[in-house]
Amino acid sequence: MLEGSKRLRGVLESLVSEGSISEEQLHLINTRFEALEGSDSRKSIFAEIAAYLGGAFVLIAMLFLAAKSLGDLPRVARVGALSALSIGLLFISHQLGNLNAMRLRLTSVLSMAAAISASGAVAFAFKSNSGAPWIPFTVGAVIAVYSFVKYRHEILQIGTYGYLFISGLMVLGEITKIDPIDSFVYAFYWMVLASIWLYLSWTRLIDQTLGYLITAATYFLAAQFLFATDHRLISYFASIVFAPILGWIYLQDRRWPLLLGAVAITTFTTGEFVAATLGGSLGALLGLLSAGIALITSSMLAIRKARKSALPLN
Repeated sequence: MLEGSKRLRGVLESLVSEGSISEEQLHLINTRFEALEGSDSRKSIFAEIAAYLGGAFVLIAMLFLAAKSLGDLPRVARVGALSALSIGLLFISHQLGNLNAMRLRLTSVLSMAAAISASGAVAFAFKSNSGAPWIPFTVGAVIAVYSFVKYRHEILQIGTYGYLFISGLMVLGEITKIDPIDSFVYAFYWMVLASIWLYLSWTRLIDQTLGYLITAATYFLAAQFLFATDHRLISYFASIVFAPILGWIYLQDRRWPLLLGAVAITTFTTGEFVAATLGGSLGALLGLLSAGIALITSSMLAIRKARKSALPLN
């Protein structure tokens, strides 16, 4: 096993020198390989399960204690308790680090717990009966983004995107003072955020499959939100732009969320457009027909490209 490790490291270092992979990818591969090489998998699994169970017991106990006593404490005590909890969780998570896959998962969970605790502390500190609670969500988003940039685990990707998704809406609500159904700005923010995630996925800075899934789901949600709030022209334009983009990227990097997103956006937008203009069941039938055509066309193009790449060079 030791000889195999040396050979693997030699191959990886040569790939880095050739520019095929980056230093960060080299570090990630070494980390995962060392985790498989140097630990007993059963013991690691049991240790991780025990850690999650212990954390769940602590969380349940704290929730019951908070429900009974936290409401009776002065605001300073509540803010101090949650702040100390957030700092402690963040410190422990960064002490665990990413030496192996198990530690990385624990670090990710604890980092998100720290972000949530910080949001709670700020919410108690800036308690207000009016306006969107944008400050607590923004603080939590900052902690989540910091942890995600440092560790880039899938758990942190989901948590960070959720924080950015919500905190952005809160900030927009505080700035514009406009209800979401009366403005397309909120959906526009979702599309900008999804576009950033699409770029990060395309450049392999984050997990691609999960990143593409989040992007496609957000594009679909934004288009449907625009249609439901009577911003139909903008909804059609967004669908015309984003469905081909997802389809084109799918032809370059065949990840199923891209095709699913392109087909879903095309299907629903076509059906909604026909239903809004012609009405009746014809809209649903044309939407189904559009989905079939999109699937067949995408599949044929992908198969053709695969065949061309498989042909031997003369």
